[in-house]
Amino acid sequence: MRDWLKEKRTAKGLTMAAMAEKLDLTESYYSLIEAGKRQQKMDIVLVGKLSAVLSIPVAEIVKLEAM
Repeated sequence: MRDWLKEKRTAKGLTMAAMAEKLDLTESYYSLIEAGKRQQKMDIVLVGKLSAVLSIPVAEIVKLEAM
């Protein structure tokens, strides 16, 4: 489970649907990413989009994923 991703998303006031839309994904696919069932190793495109949407550096996402 990617608790960090849910925490960052909710801190921005985004629903799963809104986050999925900003990432150009379906809500169901995004929910699987947040649950850790998809993109177990995030690709660089997704990391870049998350960085932009959540306003956090790519390096921080990499660090959070390594935990």
